[in-house]
Amino acid sequence: MEYIIVLALLSIIFFCLGLSLGDVLMMLAVLLCAGIVFVGAFFLFSLVVLALSRKVTASFLKMNDEGRYPCAVYKVGDSELKNLFPSEMIMKDKLYVPEKEIKIRRCVLFNAALDKNAVMTIVVGSAVFIPLSAAVIFAMKWFFGF
Repeated sequence: MEYIIVLALLSIIFFCLGLSLGDVLMMLAVLLCAGIVFVGAFFLFSLVVLALSRKVTASFLKMNDEGRYPCAVYKVGDSELKNLFPSEMIMKDKLYVPEKEIKIRRCVLFNAALDKNAVMTIVVGSAVFIPLSAAVIFAMKWFFGF
């Protein structure tokens, strides 16, 4: 809701500055396209992180509620690894079972873990947003002549 109010206020300011409705809509379209491209770049980076990670056996230790988002903490040997992606909220009891041995991917770049939910998020997000980002870039090139 706050985003809509900010967009409305910015639109009013742009109208007061003499921009037309087409100019304001064009700026909103460019912002939307830039957001799609940034999300695609994030998933491309996540694919690189996934490719550089290796499989290890771990057990779920606890939920870490500190920081920006709650994430799972896994025990691998003597070290504790936080998951790079947020934890699932709906099926917590079934997905995060303490002391159960599972396979995760250990990210050596960030000394963190990628569980099955994170891997699925990366795979599905990459399959959707990387081609969408490429299509947006080609459309912007065709439309604006970049």
